[in-house]
Amino acid sequence: MNEREKGAQEWFKKGTEAMNHKNWDYAIKAFGMCVVLTPEMLLYRQSKHGCIRKSFNDNGSGAKMAGMRLMGVRGRVKKCRMQKDWKGIETAVEEGLLLNPWDAQLMFDLGDACENQQNLTVAKYALERAVEYDKDNIEYNRRLGHLLIERRDYKPARACFERIYKLDPNDSDARSMMSRIDAEATMDRGGYDNAENTRDVKVEQPVAPVNAYEADRQARKGTPKVADAPGESDETDLLHAIRKEPTNLNLYLKLADLYIKDRLFGKAQDQYNKALEISNGNADIRERLHEVQLLMLRNDLSEAEDRVRNSPGKERLVEKVKTLKGELLTREIEFLTHSVELHPNDMRKKYDLAQRMMSIKEPGKAIPLLQQAVSDPRIKVESLVLLGECFAKDGKLDLGRRQFEKALDGLSATDKPDPFKTAHYYLGRIYEKAKKNDQAEHHYGEILAVDYEYKDVLKRLEGLQGTEGGIGE
Repeated sequence: MNEREKGAQEWFKKGTEAMNHKNWDYAIKAFGMCVVLTPEMLLYRQSKHGCIRKSFNDNGSGAKMAGMRLMGVRGRVKKCRMQKDWKGIETAVEEGLLLNPWDAQLMFDLGDACENQQNLTVAKYALERAVEYDKDNIEYNRRLGHLLIERRDYKPARACFERIYKLDPNDSDARSMMSRIDAEATMDRGGYDNAENTRDVKVEQPVAPVNAYEADRQARKGTPKVADAPGESDETDLLHAIRKEPTNLNLYLKLADLYIKDRLFGKAQDQYNKALEISNGNADIRERLHEVQLLMLRNDLSEAEDRVRNSPGKERLVEKVKTLKGELLTREIEFLTHSVELHPNDMRKKYDLAQRMMSIKEPGKAIPLLQQAVSDPRIKVESLVLLGECFAKDGKLDLGRRQFEKALDGLSATDKPDPFKTAHYYLGRIYEKAKKNDQAEHHYGEILAVDYEYKDVLKRLEGLQGTEGGIGE
């Protein structure tokens, strides 16, 4: 561990202690020092930004008059960009985020600066935040999509270009990138990338675990296990570094990230457990541990679903999928319940927990969560629609109607198609039940205008209209 890493680790301990005591100002300062000393370490940056959000009580907008106060920062960013001073941009942005950590443009600038400095892990994080804060920004989606392709993160990369294509169906780059992603993903799965002909394509073979006895037996047969030379394997290098510096927190986190990238979630979990012990129970690391545990369950579920698709008649496999879905939902509820208690002002987590409560048919528990989540402008529409569903399924139709009507105020099908259709569908059902056929027809008609095959809308509308049929030729 060099002096900068040692210094960063000391500041990180101070920051963690301050964070646990909700001393946000000092925690921000401490984590900020970590970022200065080791800018490539993502956890330090996430911890700093998380504490800034906490200092504003997760209000989603930052300091008062932040827009005006950020004008100077934006000017510096523009000047640094003209000079290609990427470090200068990074420094200016971090200052700006102290005023508004939800500013999408600042996050995009941070991602741009870090990518140009080959700090790709932080670049990915910053661009993901930029897209999260401004989902309909074509430039942000395109930049993140291209970075994710380079990292072979095909599914989220495709989602970026799908959003662009929805916003602009004439965007030829989005169409071609989706085709390229599909092709590259197939090549990766089949192992065609580096094959000179089809006989060279990799075939996955089960590899039996090798214990100490087996390794010794192979060595006696003249087939000793060859160790990777330094620099040939990131995993080997990190394991060697950990043996030399067993208290270096950064090494465990880097190794966990490496294992996650390679989808070795069990090994990643082991490293997070060790990091948690070294950091004296750091809350951010604990959450990352919980997240990787959920990843393990989701991966198991995905594999089980693949087996069902390949052998659809096997009841045992179908039952396994059902069991895993139930276990995953239970763990997600446990994790989100704990997370909501830990971050009471994080409305996104409350919305996610409310979704899970609806999945287990507990609208009464989802309602108070959603009544708070509507205060976040980023998820207001989705929260109102889900809140309306909760009231409707709880038998409070008039309350549900009011939520749907609030959600539709100023909303169009191109803005958010799913909430748009859901709100109109429930309003149609509510008015149909109340024998107010004109209003029901209006809402069903709004859906058919954008999605002719949505649920049973066509059948319901024809029933209300007496199945008059078309006008013919």
